[in-house]
Amino acid sequence: MIVTCPSCDAKYRVEPAALEARGGRVRCASCGHHWQVEAEALTLSEPAEPRPKPAAPEPEPAPSLKDKPAAAVRARAEARRRKARLAAEGAGWAGVAAALVVMLAGAVFLRADIVSAFPHAAGAYAAVGLETHPTGLKVEDLGAMFEDVDGAPSLIVEGVVRNTTARLRRTAPLKAMALDEHGNVLAEWRVVLESTALPGGGSERFRTLMTAPPDAAVRVEVIVEG
Repeated sequence: MIVTCPSCDAKYRVEPAALEARGGRVRCASCGHHWQVEAEALTLSEPAEPRPKPAAPEPEPAPSLKDKPAAAVRARAEARRRKARLAAEGAGWAGVAAALVVMLAGAVFLRADIVSAFPHAAGAYAAVGLETHPTGLKVEDLGAMFEDVDGAPSLIVEGVVRNTTARLRRTAPLKAMALDEHGNVLAEWRVVLESTALPGGGSERFRTLMTAPPDAAVRVEVIVEG
């Protein structure tokens, strides 16, 4: 049977025969309180064992790499390596392409300097339709007209000489030519610029006159000698 201490509510399991043999008097082993159950005092040494609570289920451990198939792990690792390799190759080709663009741009914009140092390179530029000027000087805005100057028929030629490079260039004499309708040279003369050098990108305007030009002259060309 189960008896309960009226002082601390501790519960004890006792045999009825033992309780009756002691006249029903008991003492609480927990708080020391005495009380009468039926007869004589009965000392109980241990409280009744409480019913154990059911243990909570242990959480399942998270799956580890050991639980995964080895083939799947290797496949994922190989996929990551392949992705990294493709990214590295793409960056490498992008760098090569950028370097080629820079080289081509330099070959185009610095062609005057390149042809000046390597005259045979002029043929390669001409093959792709690019003008080259070994001296770095170019004649632009060329114009010509026939006029009477001091009562004499004259051919007046005007234009601009520009330094096509980024650095200082010494000027060179110009050669002016009067041509017929077939492109034959009928007359030519030399033109000397006032400046001895032009800065990078700089230019100078010139004006020249030829008296008594050939009657068959229909157009004019001016080139930089050198």
